[in-house]
Amino acid sequence: MKKFRLVLITENQNSVEKGKRFAKLICEKLNSENGFEISKYEKLTNSYRIEIVGEISGLNNSILESIELTDRICSPWIITFDRKEDEVELIFNKSESSLYCNNAFNVLNWAIFEIEKS
Repeated sequence: MKKFRLVLITENQNSVEKGKRFAKLICEKLNSENGFEISKYEKLTNSYRIEIVGEISGLNNSILESIELTDRICSPWIITFDRKEDEVELIFNKSESSLYCNNAFNVLNWAIFEIEKS
């Protein structure tokens, strides 16, 4: 098993409880049972930083699995691929072309998904 780290920055959330509800929805969508960490994100008004650490099987294609997992939340993602290390990093930036798989996810402003190095 490989571990992934997903960092999410929300917007338009005026309470930590709203941030926690959002984080729980994301964890459910990713089938992540490890929980999350949440803290105030000072660079944006009414924003929170949420960090989720989960596992991917990595048995077949961890890159494809990473893309599939992040696509459960929203799209499009910018993908950086390192063939030598067989690693991928995905970044989401909210824009006019953003699509969310759940209306509750539209508070997502920015995100980064990385597979942790062993």
